[in-house]
Amino acid sequence: MKEDCPFKVGQAVIYKPSAKGLGYTPLGTGLVPYQEYRIQEIPKGAYILVEGYNPPGGGIHWTEFMAKDK
Repeated sequence: MKEDCPFKVGQAVIYKPSAKGLGYTPLGTGLVPYQEYRIQEIPKGAYILVEGYNPPGGGIHWTEFMAKDK
């Protein structure tokens, strides 16, 4: 069963990529692992666009992030 993104637009999240996620976002060209970002948009209820970064493909799956307060 597909699980929708538990985060909200405007929320601060930490980019915590999986090994697969790192493969999609090469270092130096995208997000920095373990850095804080603010959610700008949640396309299709499952992907995250953060302020200042617009990846090809329309977002990064929400499971590659964790809430800032965790």
